[in-house]
Amino acid sequence: MNKITTKNIPVSQMPNGDTLSIKVIDIKGDNQGPSCYIQASMHGAEHQGNALIYHILDYAESHDIQGSLRIIPQANPLAINTKTGNYTQGRFNPNTGHNWNRLYSNYTDNHPSLRTFAKNNINASDESIKNSYKKLLLELLEKEKELKSSYGKNQNKHHNLILQSLAANFDIVLDLHTAGKAARYLYAAEYLSSRCEELNFVHNIIIKNIFNGAMDEAAFMPWVNLKTEFKKLDKDYEIPFESYTLELGSEEMISLEEGKKDSHKVLEYLYKKGIIRESGFQEPLKKQYKCQTEDFKSYYAPNGGLYEYYAKPGEFIKKGESLAISLQLSNYGSKRQVIEEVKAKKDCIIINHCTSSSVIEGSEIYQVMENYYT
Repeated sequence: MNKITTKNIPVSQMPNGDTLSIKVIDIKGDNQGPSCYIQASMHGAEHQGNALIYHILDYAESHDIQGSLRIIPQANPLAINTKTGNYTQGRFNPNTGHNWNRLYSNYTDNHPSLRTFAKNNINASDESIKNSYKKLLLELLEKEKELKSSYGKNQNKHHNLILQSLAANFDIVLDLHTAGKAARYLYAAEYLSSRCEELNFVHNIIIKNIFNGAMDEAAFMPWVNLKTEFKKLDKDYEIPFESYTLELGSEEMISLEEGKKDSHKVLEYLYKKGIIRESGFQEPLKKQYKCQTEDFKSYYAPNGGLYEYYAKPGEFIKKGESLAISLQLSNYGSKRQVIEEVKAKKDCIIINHCTSSSVIEGSEIYQVMENYYT
């Protein structure tokens, strides 16, 4: 049977002396196998990943797995507890204004240790390279933590480096998020554009193999950087590692029923990866749509006002069709329009829209997929 252990890791001390901690849940099967790291709620208002995690834990309590899982529910307690009235302002650090999911470290970028590692392992087996490289990553992360905390723990780095260290020894990293009012969709690196289909998401955003500060990028970039070093030595290296951001619908809410469906996607994926032993979770394969990062477009409010959103997440919209209207009653009695319409500039799939109808000019109101393909 699986061995399930838990521990709490402190991440931040509050002014009154209370300490905020994250819970780490480790699940190990009796047999060796691949490993997967799952975290949820790095953005404090994004809760649905915890419903998925609940069902994964429920499954692991009664079904043997192979290899191991590491699960971090509610991975950012400060963000989750940052409330303004009923609203959770959990996307940005309330003290610095930085996006919590843009604060991870690209600690292997141009690092001389990678060049040395590539030269020393040019003829090693893929399995040996993978295992040895994971050890190097943990060593480099410890040095990065020491460097970033030499004058005290930087609030904008310390927490993220803890999570990176917890994930560094795993074969797969799944970072669970939600958006505003949203469909379910997936972010996948270019090198994973085919492999990501195993997760059976309808909407897939293919991002560049570059670092922009997010967890999925922080997890896969060390492997991309290693591939680059091997390429300089004329070695063609296939990256054995996978990392994705799973967007599980809308923020500020959970649904255990939908969480069960979400967990089935992940459990079937883990079966395909050899971590669980039985299939049977797969919903019918869906037609999958992909677009490149540059075709994942944002619409911004042309004026301030009260917005009614016509186009719903997941809908296919034709060029010229109405996305939303804005109501601005301060224009009443003047030559300016009281109601203005926002129309689609191109054919697109609606991915998410703003949760609030009260919108400042220039605010993001829609995200859409253009130039999508199957």
